[in-house]
Amino acid sequence: MRAATFDLCRVAAASLVIALLADSLAGGAADAARHGFARVNGLNLHYIDWGGTGAPILFLPGLGDSVDSFDSLATRFTDRFHVWGLTRRGQGQSDKPTSGYDPRILAADIRSFMDAVGVQRATLIGFSVAGNEMTQFATLYPDRVDRLVYLDAADDYKSGYELATNPRTRYPLPLPDPPGPLGEIVRAAREADPDYTGIRAPALAFFTIYGSPYIPADADADLRARIVKRWEDFGNPFQRHRIDHFRRDMRNGRIVELRDVDHGDFMSDQNLQTYLTREIRLFLGQ
Repeated sequence: MRAATFDLCRVAAASLVIALLADSLAGGAADAARHGFARVNGLNLHYIDWGGTGAPILFLPGLGDSVDSFDSLATRFTDRFHVWGLTRRGQGQSDKPTSGYDPRILAADIRSFMDAVGVQRATLIGFSVAGNEMTQFATLYPDRVDRLVYLDAADDYKSGYELATNPRTRYPLPLPDPPGPLGEIVRAAREADPDYTGIRAPALAFFTIYGSPYIPADADADLRARIVKRWEDFGNPFQRHRIDHFRRDMRNGRIVELRDVDHGDFMSDQNLQTYLTREIRLFLGQ
């Protein structure tokens, strides 16, 4: 298991020219993207075909997102790959049934979508909660996956929820589940931590590492002190726990630790996306 670290400030200046060129190329590719709907397990699921030639890549979005949130990143790969994206059930323009949000069912949706568009095997690149269905897909359908890329997506949701709701720890402050299908996705994701032990495909995982806890702006001195103490005792060690879990159980994995970035930067920060593009291309052998 190899590991690397990344400090955004160190590469921002060097990335600027590359980012501007990539943005220019990506903008044209995004404009040419083809949106459609595939009939998958009785549902209409929204997808994007960004085009390109070469081995297939399939992007999977985070919680609540439509797959067009990947426009600026996905289009950086169309020169060497055929790039697709799928919006899972319950989100965006895809159908929103009242059930069927278990990661195994979401993985079956991915397989059926690939069947529908004629993709036999693909590299999966997923953000945030997409990691759960990617892990299930690679376990259940090993012959359909080439490689896996986790964009801050290799998370232990069950352990994290227990940390937040245990009266002794309660870190971070527990948040209510979102309503409707998004709540169903969250609850299904935290039924169990991901099991990486059955995955044969090579995997690259980017982890965001925070140096301090989030403290609400209106927190008083007592709440601030409690948050900092729980961060030191439980939150910061949990960051290492999920990385160690991936390192221990993913037999052919590589880890990149990202500092000075936030979870949402994966979808919006051009310098970070330039770095991600370079690392993913190296991982894919391109």
